[in-house]
Amino acid sequence: MADILVAGETLIDLLPGSGETLRDVDGFSHRPGGAPANVAVGLSRLGAAPTFWTRLGGDPFGDFLRETLADEGVSTAAVERVDGNTTLAVVSPPGADGRRFRFYGSGDVTFGFEPESVPVEALASASWVHLGGVALTHPDGRSAMRELAAAAAERDCAVSFDVNYREDLVPDGERDAVVDAVRAIIADSDVVFASDEDVAATGLSSSEGEELGPDLLGLGPHTAVVTLGEAGAVVTSAAEAPWGERTARHGGFSVEAVDATGAGDAFTAGLLARLSEASGDADVDLDDAVAFANATAALSVQERGGMTAGPSKDGVESFLADRR
Repeated sequence: MADILVAGETLIDLLPGSGETLRDVDGFSHRPGGAPANVAVGLSRLGAAPTFWTRLGGDPFGDFLRETLADEGVSTAAVERVDGNTTLAVVSPPGADGRRFRFYGSGDVTFGFEPESVPVEALASASWVHLGGVALTHPDGRSAMRELAAAAAERDCAVSFDVNYREDLVPDGERDAVVDAVRAIIADSDVVFASDEDVAATGLSSSEGEELGPDLLGLGPHTAVVTLGEAGAVVTSAAEAPWGERTARHGGFSVEAVDATGAGDAFTAGLLARLSEASGDADVDLDDAVAFANATAALSVQERGGMTAGPSKDGVESFLADRR
């Protein structure tokens, strides 16, 4: 199994109680969240505990998040504590119109990674680096993540990148800078994760769905992962990929969903857990890897919370065995 370094934000998800809209809900419960944090914990639960470079506020929520990461077996050697309040992501009720997430708090604290703080020691021992795209909405975060991706590529680390474009976090007048950073990191990546919404918002391609894969490969990576929501995912790889030139499709699993928060992150963790095995001596079956990732996501939506709903490796394998 590869030594994995995950980089990106950790924040608090405020999950709504009963009510059709945010103005009607009867309260909120807090859960640990942030896409890269969800991926880091997901990897740990799947037996591939990573080191995690993230920034936490000096407030009680920051204390809670650090304790959660440590309890989940994620290495906190690269966790930074900074003055200020942790960002809050308010989740809309299921079926509500408009944005699914609304962000409150200091972007400087959560997304303001500094290039001089790139965890070189952790990078030196890593064979796989995974980055989340939300930090690119902050000027310092853009510089730091570009520095990390370039440094990882120079050290022959496998690099994966989740575009995860959040228009509402992009400051006025900075869209072009964010999109340029997205393109630069994709060019330094081996594996890119994206959805139709990511691609449409950033203008990376005019294609949709399964047709996106070849267009994304043209930007530099050897493997493109296009997530299709309830329709599953399709993975397209070029000849230079460790698993060869392939297209693997999986339509997902039909389950009764309770909370879809973090489902995409669970998928990402599941796929990375399998693909990162190629950094060692194991051969990777791409069809099996995509099925494993979709099973991880399917199990995660059956409980509330993004991070806390992530399944164990045994749980995923048992789920798959039942479906076979």
